[in-house]
Amino acid sequence: MPEPAQNLQPATPADFQWITGEQARDLLAQLSKQHGQKLSLAVMLQLRKEVGATRAGLLVEQHELRPRGKSKFKAADQMFFTKIGLEQSTDEQIAQYKAKRFVESGIQTSDHVADCCCGIGGDTAALSQHSQVTAVDLSEQHLFYAAANCQAAGRSSIKTHCERAETIDLQNFAAWHIDPDRRVDGRRTTQLEHYSPTLADLEQMLQTNDNAAIKLAPAASVPDAWQQRAELQWISRDRECKQLVAWFGKLALQPGQRKATKIDREGTPHSFTGQLGKRANTSADQVGQFVYEPDPAILAAELTDAIAVEFNLKRLMPRSVYLTADHPVKSPLLSMFHLIECLPMDVKKIRKTLLQLEIGQLEIKKRGVDILPEAFRKKLKLKTELPGQAVLILTPTPEGNRAILCQRVT
Repeated sequence: MPEPAQNLQPATPADFQWITGEQARDLLAQLSKQHGQKLSLAVMLQLRKEVGATRAGLLVEQHELRPRGKSKFKAADQMFFTKIGLEQSTDEQIAQYKAKRFVESGIQTSDHVADCCCGIGGDTAALSQHSQVTAVDLSEQHLFYAAANCQAAGRSSIKTHCERAETIDLQNFAAWHIDPDRRVDGRRTTQLEHYSPTLADLEQMLQTNDNAAIKLAPAASVPDAWQQRAELQWISRDRECKQLVAWFGKLALQPGQRKATKIDREGTPHSFTGQLGKRANTSADQVGQFVYEPDPAILAAELTDAIAVEFNLKRLMPRSVYLTADHPVKSPLLSMFHLIECLPMDVKKIRKTLLQLEIGQLEIKKRGVDILPEAFRKKLKLKTELPGQAVLILTPTPEGNRAILCQRVT
């Protein structure tokens, strides 16, 4: 914009109502149709003349954020975002999966559910498909956007309250969901004591109503008391662990258990449940005919040993994430690779083998070795015109650091 953002007048509730209204909708449609994601200075100046600096800023923000929102929401081109709100929001598939837990726990369509620290309403929209929802947030802007985003998703209307989550009377609700602020001082934290609401606040809220779903960072330090009281679930999508949910009260279907869940591209969940303490059947003596990489949700939940025991697998090394066996295992939570050859970490020998096997397309993975995959790729000087495809796993093995050449089994 032609002048620093700090010189703009702060947006008011009237501005938020305007940006989610018909006039702004038509302007946003024109911008999307006639211009790229980055608007020219001339276009922004014209917007300022038409609607004023503050509202022009809101238009530009939506025009730039909506394309980014498509990775999370089907209706992103009709939704409203802030940069932080989009980053912290639960994507549509995971939100819908979580909302079904409320139904499975006995929450009825006539029941009232609170979505605290709702942000732009990713979870709110999914919850409102199954029950009456009150969205709570300290940001009036987020509340306007959450309500508009529920409508964009075809959900029923919601109630909104602009207040601190810890002050709402949770006795009035059948259950509640919360996404505490993890960036109170501008930096992300895994310590619940530094969340807002704080750990003490969350404990007090649980005392008032323990039918709760608390969304946390995947690496959050969960209090010891919660390990037994809650069901802890790590959820992944697109090869990334997105969040940890601590389920309490009647929402905890398996208290004291850890669950790792992968949401696939079709939105179908695949889960594995276990406990800490199980140990894999010792480490392997050598690389077997099959190598397995656990899903990020399994790794985050620290269920690698548990899933190894379940499928009679062994770790390549005591602390390795890779598992191995001579038998195939079909599980959506385990990526399976069929061994071609286990090679020493020698660039010349690896390159020679790749040429002999006519491999031109190579996926390189690494764990536990100080190697940059792309730098290693350049050293291999791949002949990309060759038809073969393979995966090269660079990792410690019982025989030392090795390059495991294999085929991904789909």
